[in-house]
Amino acid sequence: MTEMTVLDVGHGNSAILRSAGQVAVVDAPTRSLLLDTLRDMAIETVDVAFMSHADKDHLAGIVGLLTSKTVRVNTLYLNVDANRRSRLWRDLLAAVAVAQAQGSCKVVTSLSSTTPGRVDVGDARIHVVAPSASLTLTGVGGRTQDDQLVTANSLSAVLRVEHQDERSGVLLAGDMDEIGLKDAVASNADVRARVLVFPHHGGSPGGDTSKFARAILDAVQPSTVIFSNGRNRHENPQPGIVEATLAAKCAIACTQMAKNCSAKSVPGDHLEEVRAHGRKE
Repeated sequence: MTEMTVLDVGHGNSAILRSAGQVAVVDAPTRSLLLDTLRDMAIETVDVAFMSHADKDHLAGIVGLLTSKTVRVNTLYLNVDANRRSRLWRDLLAAVAVAQAQGSCKVVTSLSSTTPGRVDVGDARIHVVAPSASLTLTGVGGRTQDDQLVTANSLSAVLRVEHQDERSGVLLAGDMDEIGLKDAVASNADVRARVLVFPHHGGSPGGDTSKFARAILDAVQPSTVIFSNGRNRHENPQPGIVEATLAAKCAIACTQMAKNCSAKSVPGDHLEEVRAHGRKE
C-alpha cells in the first residue's frame, strides 16, 4: 500500500509518505506535530527526508527529527542557503554535525532535478522536478539570465510522487515562485499530477497572483488542489488563486478551513484521526 498524508500544521507544510514498509517525509514544520505524528503511526525510521527550502515553516521540525531518540532519519536532502543567519539554521548545522559524527544520517547538500533526481521509497517514486541544476547553481541572492533576483522560494524543491503503477500522482510544490515555475517549464520538467499541493500555502508568490495560478494549474493539470494553510493567515488561500482553481474545475481541500474557501464553518466529524494543528477549532 502507498499512502500520503498532508498534515495540518497551521501555516506551514509537511507530508508523510508510507509505501511498502518505507517512509519519506517532505518538510518539517515548527513545534513537534510531525514527530508526534510519526510516533502515533509507530514509525521509528524515516528512510528519506526532503527539506524543500530553508524557510522556518518548512524546515524548523527537522532539528527535532535529527536529534530524536525515538525516530531515526537515514538520509536527508536539502539545498545550501548561504544567506541564512538565523538561530534555526545554526541549530540545524549543529544537528547535522552530530548526526554525521554518529554515522546516523547521510546528509546530501543538493536537492535538484539532477541530484538526486529520483528517489524510490517502497513502491513509490519521488521525482525532484525543480529546481534545475542551472537554477540551483545560481544560488539564493544570484541573478537569472534575465536579471531576476533568486530567492529561497525560487529554489524551493518541487517533488512529484507517484505509485509504480501510476503516471499521475501528487505534486508537492513547496514555495515555488514565478522564477521556479518558469525554470521548470523551460527545463521540460514533467510536473503533471492528479493532486497539487499548491505552493506558498495559497499565498502570493510575487507578481500577478491570478496569472501565476493559471500558469501552474495549466502546467500541472490537477483534478484536486490542496492548500496547506493556517486559518485565515495572510488571507490564504488568496481569492484570485481560489477563483483560478475553481475555473480550472478542480476540487479544493484546505488543511484548515479558510473564509476565502467557505464563509461558514463546517462540522468537525470529517476530520481524520491524525494530529491536526487546528483540530480544536
